[in-house]
Order: sequence, then structure tokens, then C-alpha cells
Amino acid sequence: MTEPEALAFDMYGTLVDPIRIWKRLEQYLPDEDALRVAEVWRQKQLEYTFRLTAMEKYEDFEWVTRNALDYALDAAGRELDADHKDALMAQYNNLERFADVEEGLERLKEAGHTMVVFSNGAPRMLDALMDAAGLRPYFQGFVSVDQVKAYKPSPKTYRRVAESLGRQIGEIRLVSSNPFDDIGAEAAGMQAAWVDRSGGLFDTLAPRPEMVVATLTELADTLEARAAR
Repeated sequence: MTEPEALAFDMYGTLVDPIRIWKRLEQYLPDEDALRVAEVWRQKQLEYTFRLTAMEKYEDFEWVTRNALDYALDAAGRELDADHKDALMAQYNNLERFADVEEGLERLKEAGHTMVVFSNGAPRMLDALMDAAGLRPYFQGFVSVDQVKAYKPSPKTYRRVAESLGRQIGEIRLVSSNPFDDIGAEAAGMQAAWVDRSGGLFDTLAPRPEMVVATLTELADTLEARAAR
């Protein structure tokens, strides 16, 4: 039996679903616009993090998320007043968990894995979301990229997780549904598990990680089988 792995979990798209915020957008926009705005909001949010990091500039994830919302609304030709935008930002701190998360995390915790959340989210956002999504009992805490003032997939972010856990980077496995995140982790020397929530579409920038699962319960199965070898 091998020692349980240290696992660093991405938050947005892996543990909670940022696209489901379209249900809140339906309160303010026609049905045909709500899902599209949610998708563009998420796409632009990530794009802004990449661009800021490439320019060696930093604004926290709350700033990025609000500005990405403004872009998504502009792209759809829609306007919302400040109160409605504030309500949407508040909803971002209360996103819905994916259905497999509770069982998967419970099993991984029982197996003795050291687990932290590792996210682009600003500390204030993560604090609120950890409580709202009922995630805090499963994790030792969270590591925010805010600590290094750079976004994933900067190698600085993955090295920071290793430092926070007091482990060599190769001893830690990132668990993420975002291909760019998995690729970044492996490029920095970290192991990775891709949670395939996108139906099999992985970036062509690099090969898929050796460990690919559909759910966190499948991740628990895979790690349990590996530990028993």
C-alpha cells in the first residue's frame, strides 16, 4: 500500500459549475440570451486571466469576473443596472456543486488524502464559496493564486501549492476539469487528473494526462486501485 496522494482541486468547473449561473441570468434576460451570456462570461473571464498574466499584470478574480460580465452583456447587446450586476456577482459566491462532488470528496477524505482547493478565485470569493457549497469539511483549506499575483497556468501558481503543502511538486496531483490547468500543472512538474466534464474535448496543446476520469467518484476508484497495487 502506498501513501495517499496529496490532491489540489480546481474550484470553478471542477467542484462547482459556473455556467449554471445562467439560471440566475434568466431573471434579467430573455431565455435565449441567458445561457449565451453565461458562456461568454466564463470564456472572457478565463481569457482575461491569461492576458493579465502574459502582460505580468494582476487584478484579482473579483475584478476579472465583473469586467468579464460587462463584456458578455455588451456582446449580447444587453444592459443590466448596477443592483442586478451586484446580485450576479453575489451568486458567483454561491455556485452549485456538481452532483458527484459530495460522494467523491467523502470517499477521498476517508482514504486519507491530503486535499486543498487551488483556485484562481480571490480569497474573499473562495471563503464564501467554500461555505456556501459545503466544501470546507473536506479540505485543509485553499490556496489562491492571489498569493503570487499571477493566474494559472503560470508555473508560479503550481509551485505555490507545493510550498503551502510542504511537498515536492511532483508529489502533488492537480484535479481539474480545465485542460489548460492540467497542461500547466504537468508543465510545472505536477501530476494531474483530468475530470472530463467537457465530453472528451481536450486541448491539442499537449497530450491528455495519464489519469482521466468522468467524476470524482471515479477518481476515488482509480486512486484506491492504484494505492492497492
